[in-house]
Amino acid sequence: MTLDGQTFVVTGAASGIGAATAALLRDAGAEVIGVDRNTAADFPGAFVQADLSTAEGVAAAAGQIPEGITGLLNIAGVPGTAPWRLVLSVNVFGVRDLTRALLPKLVQGGVVVNLASNVASGWAERREQIMAFTAAENREAALDLAGADPEVTGNSYRFSKECVRWLTLEAAASALGTVRVVSVSPGPVQTPILEDFKTDHGRDKVEGAVALLGRAGQPADIARTIGFLVGPEAAWINGTDVCVDGGLSAHRAVAASLSVTA
Repeated sequence: MTLDGQTFVVTGAASGIGAATAALLRDAGAEVIGVDRNTAADFPGAFVQADLSTAEGVAAAAGQIPEGITGLLNIAGVPGTAPWRLVLSVNVFGVRDLTRALLPKLVQGGVVVNLASNVASGWAERREQIMAFTAAENREAALDLAGADPEVTGNSYRFSKECVRWLTLEAAASALGTVRVVSVSPGPVQTPILEDFKTDHGRDKVEGAVALLGRAGQPADIARTIGFLVGPEAAWINGTDVCVDGGLSAHRAVAASLSVTA
């Protein structure tokens, strides 16, 4: 894969999947602009320190990104162990608003990749609620309304990634013919926040999934998929989600079907 002369914005670039993706893109010849709340003193490229949990933080970050970028990779995210309001602010509105701000700066044929999750596979069951939430221009009012729904506040990470699935479809449809938009849905990945996922989703459930697969995913597993999706070989892949979980979702779907028919 050669990405010479191309420039990608990678959020969450200071660690985990974001750092692995940034490294892969650089190795392929691309320029990378890293965006993260945490500092990355040794980041080999331009770096924007930004708080994507607020509209002001998103606007400030977008203002530091030049015209003519090839892609935006929305990888930054907050686990469900964080306060639910922060989870939704970063994982939903951070993705939505940064994408809106940077779409005009993408070249023709550019690409946006959003990091979703395999826990969001049932997003369509809440389509109307998700559509209303993600369409809200007043994010604080939307968050206040969401706070009255224990299904959202108690499962904020899942809901946030379900929203990402919809935002991907919506953006792909609106940008059809100009920019591609896709999402990637990992399962358990060996990153600094894996312990948070064990706390949020249940230690036995997560460790059982890892044992079933033989290992947790590695940041490089996800980065290689993202690297493919931003390249020319994926030029006809648009408006869809790519699940990268070692087959965990397939196993769960078959197991659930067998339990129903038994």
